[in-house]
Amino acid sequence: MPYDSNGHFTRIHNWENDRINDIDIVTDNHDEEDNNFAQGLNLAFLRDGRTPMEADLDVGNFKIKNLADGHNSHDAITKNQLDNVKNDLIADIKSNVNTLSRIGDIKVSLRTDNHDNWLLCDGQAVSRSEYVDLFALIGTNFGVGDGINTFNIPDYRGKFLRGLGGDSASDIYTTQEEGLPNISGRIWTDRNSNINSSFPTGPFYVDTKNSTGNGTGNTATQTWTVYMDASRANNIYGRSEHVTPINQAVNYFIKAKEE
Repeated sequence: MPYDSNGHFTRIHNWENDRINDIDIVTDNHDEEDNNFAQGLNLAFLRDGRTPMEADLDVGNFKIKNLADGHNSHDAITKNQLDNVKNDLIADIKSNVNTLSRIGDIKVSLRTDNHDNWLLCDGQAVSRSEYVDLFALIGTNFGVGDGINTFNIPDYRGKFLRGLGGDSASDIYTTQEEGLPNISGRIWTDRNSNINSSFPTGPFYVDTKNSTGNGTGNTATQTWTVYMDASRANNIYGRSEHVTPINQAVNYFIKAKEE
């Protein structure tokens, strides 16, 4: 049974031909065939790691069955081991997904509907029993729902979210109303309408003094030009032509359940 360099057996035993041709087999010498077979297997398989593979073993559509689980770095692994690796990998991915987002987390998205246990923050009322962990976290702070079976989640439509603290609202449940600093100042005049340029405060200032008429003393007519510039009171004014900063709308979602 000669074995070529490509891992193919080139012929069958002579005794097999005899059997096919109904020739009685009395004796037969298999030494040459057995040696060729042994040589072929030695060339195709690793024996103890010291002999490298020198040829391919063409197994066609046959399987290598009952293979033991590999343990060393150069051992072959079984399908069972591959399945275990796959299952462990899936479990790790699910665990990491849950770690990346927890109940109560907020995300922005271009999606418009509830999805994958994320609820659109539009103030909707949801079930207290279905979203029991979220209810335990925020309670009825954003609304009592029907007072029995539901509660409200946050409504962030048309709002900017900011970090808690500083001059923000005192808690995460209170909406801080929009506003601007007050503008205040004063103008001082004497009985003759004389305005001292050092007295206007806040946003007011004196630019020009005009005197008219021929009178003297208290009979003279004096006029003053007084201007207002809000940025003199607070430099927040004048930085922009509008109160609302340039923006693009997105949707906010809250994590309501674990995966």
